[in-house]
Amino acid sequence: MVISEKVRVITDFSKIFFVEWKNRSYKVDKVGFHHFLLEGKTLMHVFSVISGSIFLKIKLDTKHLAWTLEEIQDNGI
Repeated sequence: MVISEKVRVITDFSKIFFVEWKNRSYKVDKVGFHHFLLEGKTLMHVFSVISGSIFLKIKLDTKHLAWTLEEIQDNGI
């Protein structure tokens, strides 16, 4: 499901620990694919992460240091 909503991400900039969205906290078990893209002149970091059976794609806007949840999918259904 495509979301594109602001989220809070708990990180130390070398590891992502949690993604918080809609009063839920998703413990990040694994960081998969990571890539970069430009939106205008702004560099974005895009991460695919796994929390249990849930896949999340999150994006970091390096200009505003803001995180966005781009996609979420529950593979445990």
